[in-house]
Amino acid sequence: MSAPPLLLGAAVLFWGWQTGLLLPAAALAVLLEGARAVAWRLDFSRQDFHRISDLCAVVSAGSAVYLLTAGGGARIAGAPGALTVLFQWLPLLVAPLVACQAYSTAGKVDLGAFFWAYRRKAAGERAPSTDALDLAYPYAVLCVLSAGAANVRTPAYFAGVCLLTAWALWVGRSPRFSPLWWVASLALASVAGYGGHLGLHRVQQKLEELAFEYISSLVHRDTDPFRSTTAIGHLGQLKLSDRILLRVTPAPGQAPPILLREATYNVYNSPAWFAVGAGFTPVQPEAGGETWKLAPGPASEASVGVSMYLPRGRGVLALPARAMEIDKLAVVRLSKNSLGAVRVDEGLGLVTYRVRVGPVSPLDAPPTDLDLGVLAGESVAVSRVAADLGLVGRPPAERLATVAAFFRTRFRYSTYADRPLGRSPLEDFLLRGRSGHCEYFATATVLLLRAAGVPARYATGYSVQEWSRLERRYVVRARHAHSWALVWADGAWRDLDTTPPLWADEEAAAASAFEPLSDIGSWAVFLFSRWRYGEGEEGVARYLAWLLVPLVLVLAWRLYGRRRIDRATTEATRGELAPRHPGADSEFYLIAERLAAAGLGRGAAEPVSTWIGRLEAAHVPVAGDALRRIAELHYRYRFDPAGIGADERHALRAGVEAWLAARAGAAGASVRD
Repeated sequence: MSAPPLLLGAAVLFWGWQTGLLLPAAALAVLLEGARAVAWRLDFSRQDFHRISDLCAVVSAGSAVYLLTAGGGARIAGAPGALTVLFQWLPLLVAPLVACQAYSTAGKVDLGAFFWAYRRKAAGERAPSTDALDLAYPYAVLCVLSAGAANVRTPAYFAGVCLLTAWALWVGRSPRFSPLWWVASLALASVAGYGGHLGLHRVQQKLEELAFEYISSLVHRDTDPFRSTTAIGHLGQLKLSDRILLRVTPAPGQAPPILLREATYNVYNSPAWFAVGAGFTPVQPEAGGETWKLAPGPASEASVGVSMYLPRGRGVLALPARAMEIDKLAVVRLSKNSLGAVRVDEGLGLVTYRVRVGPVSPLDAPPTDLDLGVLAGESVAVSRVAADLGLVGRPPAERLATVAAFFRTRFRYSTYADRPLGRSPLEDFLLRGRSGHCEYFATATVLLLRAAGVPARYATGYSVQEWSRLERRYVVRARHAHSWALVWADGAWRDLDTTPPLWADEEAAAASAFEPLSDIGSWAVFLFSRWRYGEGEEGVARYLAWLLVPLVLVLAWRLYGRRRIDRATTEATRGELAPRHPGADSEFYLIAERLAAAGLGRGAAEPVSTWIGRLEAAHVPVAGDALRRIAELHYRYRFDPAGIGADERHALRAGVEAWLAARAGAAGASVRD
């Protein structure tokens, strides 16, 4: 079914309107619809369409290279990403092929223009297939999809899509229903489609998040104990993930929130923190190989349990404050640095361990001059706020309380950031915006305390506060990643978290509606990982029993499927037509059919020469000599790899027609006699 008049032009104009390319779209629409007004057509060959298709492919590839290399990679300033822009350009890039179809005598495009396999197949055949595709409707759909890539979030886009759809379907509507009923049905479908569109938007957001997490897992960007690049200065909404990273069992009587630290940094150079002078030294295990003492001295009996994944068997452990001993940690090598980071250098993909704490923090070295430094770029704003708060000269405890109250009462939590107005992002946070995420609060707190003479460091890790009713334990998601200050007070390092305590609730409110489903999948992967890495004999037997259930179901399904292959199905399969072979269009088969209809057909596996001789012996008027020449050409056409030439092909066709005419004349004469 051909496209209705002006549909293609309307789709192109709609695409140009949505993408801001209205001028080239108008010219293209006139070109395509102008084919209806001209009486001539161009006789494009199959190879012509192939060349035009190759040209479109080369132009598309060149456009992709240009977009990906110009303007800073895949980020094009003030515009969507390079791939999105390329998708917007697609109707223009493939327009030459569609225009050639519109002005061609064939009215369709050979499939070899899109698939190299068809081209190779056609090159090896004497009679290539004539499979072709009308690009009118696919091109109209492409225009609509490319218009959607412009992301113009107005009802006009959906209304335009509905009108174009109604235009395309009108010519194919069923005559059994009245136009009024047809319009009402389409309107109902449009309303339902708009509701589905809103739901799909949420699904798209979730899929983008999952894709980002998957790609990030391939890159293996583990916590770097030497550098932490913050999102300070990042404009727009900070994307957060619902993926579960840790599973935590607190010590008896320990209430959330619990801070689990991964790394600490002592030098800030916007927008990154660095750990200077923090080389790692190996930790030796105790007898048994699963207990690791981080410092000499007694540790409490109460412990915090943590389960976490280690990509490639390496990573930085999440530990509570004042960690002194790690138990049940089955790894090969462990190391620590002077800023409190503990790293697994070789281990399993999943580890479950318990951490016992002491009265002080044995991992963190005493403060140095680096813990009091503020770079010149941030010192003006930080010193100004410190002076306004009157921090200098106060006792250390009062300085900490003043800074905590300052951020608690005058700032708010936000994952969205505007462009700073003529200041650095941190200066804008302290003096104007006064809203940001935890990295802003932690960095500002550290620098503000340093300006007041209090040694401080920047700590990163996770905040434990979400209880999972499914797993009956606390879970830590990627969105629970957190930053806070580590301050030197009363001769020890203390945690100071100045981020407003409602930050986790705000992020949880923006969680995906599909979070419960993803949690079930995450729990299943965790159970499988525990079985895979053999965490306890009891666990292996338990999970093995669960794994037998799907295996038994799959086996039963396969047995049931085999029983359904009965004799009727087998006979139907045998009766299927054989694939088309070379020479299948030979006119010799017309002679065989004519003789078979007269009761003179070939026997099973009877050679043609024997068949002709048998008919002559029975005095059947078959013109044996002519029939033998026809049979010889037929067999060469059928089986000779070199085939036959055009003249011989014509001779085969003419010989069959002459033989059939003579046979028909002989039959008419016998009837008259």
